[in-house]
Amino acid sequence: MRHLRGFTTVELLISMSIMGIVLGLAIVEFAMVFNHNSLMQANLSADQNARIVMAKVTNELRQGMPDLTDFPTSTTIVTSPLSGSASTVSFYRVHNGPGGLYTPVPTDVNNNPVPCYDLVTLAYDNVAHTITKTVDLQTNSNCSTASTTTSVLARNVMGFTVTVASANGMLFDVDLQTVASKGNYGIYDLNSQVAMGYTQ
Repeated sequence: MRHLRGFTTVELLISMSIMGIVLGLAIVEFAMVFNHNSLMQANLSADQNARIVMAKVTNELRQGMPDLTDFPTSTTIVTSPLSGSASTVSFYRVHNGPGGLYTPVPTDVNNNPVPCYDLVTLAYDNVAHTITKTVDLQTNSNCSTASTTTSVLARNVMGFTVTVASANGMLFDVDLQTVASKGNYGIYDLNSQVAMGYTQ
């Protein structure tokens, strides 16, 4: 009868304790893998968001040019910042609408194009964590109706600065930080330079 004997209570407790330790370690390992995966996804999302935001901002800045219709002798492209760093940048660009890029483009008596211009302002809001774009039409005889539009250019932005990087005011450093669209971790920092100039 001795060889038909089952497990004792002590043996069951020991085996259950060992099984509990093994399962506990497996659960901890699974939780670590899950957390690491979540962190990696957040970092990738923040990275992707930063690159999209930077592409949008630099694309806007590359459209800058002097407002030769309203200021024929001016070479000013960026009105702010003129030196140092700022979380807001303002610049001129040809109006994207009637009197600007829409045909026919207005001309002067010598048949030179005199399109309407916008004053574009990209501003960082550190409460809403957004970059907004405000477009003010510069009114003149060709564009006599004033208009202002404001839209959100980017979200999940934790920092945005534009720095004048050259003495002639034509080269700018753009620095921004973003977070993932879900969660407040995974901050990503990106820097780029934009050259703004023109020839006549």
